[in-house]
Amino acid sequence: MGKDRIFKTKDKDDKDLVLKFARPSQKILNKADLVFRTSFSNALREGVLTAAEVDKILRERGIWDDDKELEAEKFRTEIGELEEKLKDPTLNNEQGKALCEKITSVRINLIRHNSIYTTVADNTCENMANEARNQYLCATCIHDNKTGLRVYKDVENFQDRLDEAAALDAYREAMIASLEAQTGRDLPSDLTQEYAENKWLAERGLLDGDSDDAAEEEKPKAKVKKKRKVRKKTKAS
Repeated sequence: MGKDRIFKTKDKDDKDLVLKFARPSQKILNKADLVFRTSFSNALREGVLTAAEVDKILRERGIWDDDKELEAEKFRTEIGELEEKLKDPTLNNEQGKALCEKITSVRINLIRHNSIYTTVADNTCENMANEARNQYLCATCIHDNKTGLRVYKDVENFQDRLDEAAALDAYREAMIASLEAQTGRDLPSDLTQEYAENKWLAERGLLDGDSDDAAEEEKPKAKVKKKRKVRKKTKAS
């Protein structure tokens, strides 16, 4: 996990480009944490809800409750049970592929079920702070792999170039680098490669080049927004 993350992307002229996410120093990480805390505090002062507040509102309105949480847990349990069956070394290709298709189907159901919650919970103080932190890491740690030069002058320059494919790919790499720090292990740019069904298919040489439906629905979202102004809460008139 000490190596830089090298990734391919496209420049603004749609030409191939190789960039790298240079592992941040402790000084940069400390600044990134400060960016997170500052963004969180600013969002909170402007009236943005925290994750806990969103959860409370969703439950009060019946959008998400214990029954829906139980249903999500059932999906997760089913996926775990199917993944255990996939470990059986006596499975032939046909049996294994059928199991993989079943896991994919259940995974899609889980993603769609949870989207009721995640769609509403997207704009919280925590998410906005994470976005600010990742943007800072992009501006600071993304380098041209050939020249070694930084790609972005600062966060504002990164935000100004969000219409470029390279910026979205850079943001994805920053997100995955943060996940690596949390999990303590190397991760691929396409996190769906970590799925048990995809690993099994790859080991058997059966993995198609195209991503399956579950991969499309749950691949890490490199969606990042330009700096925005937050409307303050107003008292009811």
